[in-house]
Amino acid sequence: MLGYWLATVRRSAMSTVLTAVVVSGAMAGVLISEDTSAWAGSLLQGTLFGLAAGAVLAVAIATSNTWNARRTTARHGLPLTAKAAFVPCTAEIRVPVPTGTTPYQLTDSVLHALKKVPAPRIYEVEEFTHGKLTVVCGSSSGSPVRLRISIVTDRNSARVTMDSRPVTTWKRLDGGASWSVLTAFEPHVGRAVRYDTDGPNGD
Repeated sequence: MLGYWLATVRRSAMSTVLTAVVVSGAMAGVLISEDTSAWAGSLLQGTLFGLAAGAVLAVAIATSNTWNARRTTARHGLPLTAKAAFVPCTAEIRVPVPTGTTPYQLTDSVLHALKKVPAPRIYEVEEFTHGKLTVVCGSSSGSPVRLRISIVTDRNSARVTMDSRPVTTWKRLDGGASWSVLTAFEPHVGRAVRYDTDGPNGD
């Protein structure tokens, strides 16, 4: 959990630095306007105040996000690691397939498999075409996640790529929701592709 907390601090560093700069400038401006002769001391006080405000904001963001991530990952029985702090999250699966297997067949199998998974729950299927599947999932943190799956076949192999990210595209942190959706669905996607190519009884 500490690794995740530190990762969120790094991810939110830019916003906290900008906040510190703005607060420092505002505070220094107020102090200097009150006593122009003590501008050096006012500038120092403003800088220290801004740094303190930035540090408090960084801790607050990281702690709140870590709490949400712990709740989200625990719901899916997943360990909370530093990887959960990064968005978007991606994964790739390569499997052998019989000659003639189409991306549509595999995409259909994957969609059916994911609909049977109790959590994360699929709220909407945005795209379902030849080798392309996009679904929107909910999460316990309240941050909806968009999962895109692309399937490409080449003679006797298939490559499945997955991309999970917040529906709200500007978010840099989503409480581990994107990572949880990807990690929870990835084994089901892998089994669905292998089941479709191997048949009900496997090899």
